Amino acid sequence: MTHQENMLDKYYRGDTSLEEEKELKAAVSESKTKSTEQDIFSFYDIESVVPEGLEEDLFAGIEKQAFKKKSIRMHFYSVISAAAVVLIVLTVFLDVRNKKQTKLEDQFFVMEQALFQVSESLQPEPEPDDMLVLWVDDDVEIIIN
Repeated sequence: MTHQENMLDKYYRGDTSLEEEKELKAAVSESKTKSTEQDIFSFYDIESVVPEGLEEDLFAGIEKQAFKKKSIRMHFYSVISAAAVVLIVLTVFLDVRNKKQTKLEDQFFVMEQALFQVSESLQPEPEPDDMLVLWVDDDVEIIIN
């Protein structure tokens, strides 16, 4: 076996160092005979070249995506803030309205009780012994015979 074949065998086993691989690539590319190793090494050389501007394009895309996420997040926060403000205003409005309604109901109840007492005092139920009750209070009763 030649030195180049030994190096190829070692390369395929994965036992070569970086310097040995460079030496093997140089020897294979200088060889006059066409071999599969030449095709493999030339393919790796072609594919190992990074296109111009790729790094800048990648970073620009990442920055654009980050800016887009920030703008979406800010839009989301503004919508949530507006919804919270509307909810607070609606809650305060409904609370004030409920308090007014409760106050009106309380006033109506007091008025109803007063009218009921006046009605009871003006039209008392007839007593079995024909007495007319004009006024009934906790301490005072006015009765006409």
